[in-house]
Amino acid sequence: MGNDLITGASSGAATGVQLTPKNKNEQIGKDEFLKLLVTQLKNQDPEAPMDSKEFAVQLAQFTQVEKLISIDDKLTAQSDAASLGSMAGYLGHRVILNSGNVSVSGGQGGQIQLDLSRAAGNVSVQFVNANGDVVGEKQLGPMTAGKQFVDLSELTVPDGSYQIKVTALDQMGGGSFQPTASIAGVVSGFIPGPSPKLIVGGREVAVGDVKEVSVANPLG
Repeated sequence: MGNDLITGASSGAATGVQLTPKNKNEQIGKDEFLKLLVTQLKNQDPEAPMDSKEFAVQLAQFTQVEKLISIDDKLTAQSDAASLGSMAGYLGHRVILNSGNVSVSGGQGGQIQLDLSRAAGNVSVQFVNANGDVVGEKQLGPMTAGKQFVDLSELTVPDGSYQIKVTALDQMGGGSFQPTASIAGVVSGFIPGPSPKLIVGGREVAVGDVKEVSVANPLG
C-alpha cells in the first residue's frame, strides 16, 4: 500500500481528457489523480459540463485514497517504532552467536563462551585461517567445569577472521577433550533498517545470528 492506490477513474465530459489509464494495469498516484481532475475541470465543455454526480464520485475516490494513505503511513510508523524498540531491547545484553568465526583486530578477539564437561588443567584456543593453517594460540590455563566466558585479548595473530579450535587437558592428566565454544559479546549498539544489525564487540552482527540472549554480568 502506498501512493499508487488509484487504478483509474471514470471518464469525464472534458474534450480530449481521460482519467482512465490506457493500460488497465497502469496505476496512478494521488498527485496524478488530482492533476488529471483539475485538468478535466479546466477543459470541460461549457455547454456540456461534467455531471455533478460523477464529479462527486471522483472527489469521494480521492478522499478515500487520502485516508488509506494516511492509515498506511501510521501503520508503517508504528511498525518502525516497534522495530526500534525491539532492537533497543538488546542493548547492554550479552548474546551468544551462531557464528564460529572470531574477528581479531589489534590483538583483541572479543569474547567466547566455553562449556566444559569437566574441569581442565589447561585450556588452549587455536586460531585457524581460511587455508586451515593454525596461525596462533592462546593459553587460558586451568578452568572449572561448566559454562564460562573468556576474553580473547593480547593475541599475537594478524588482524582477520579465524575459526577457533579449543582443546582442554584433563585436570588429572588423563587425556584431552574439546569443550563447546561459541562466539559471544555484549551488544553496544544497533543499526536499524530492512536488514537490522547489532553491534557486538565492534562488529556488525545480523539479528538472525543470535541464538541466546542473557543479562551481561559486569564481573565477567
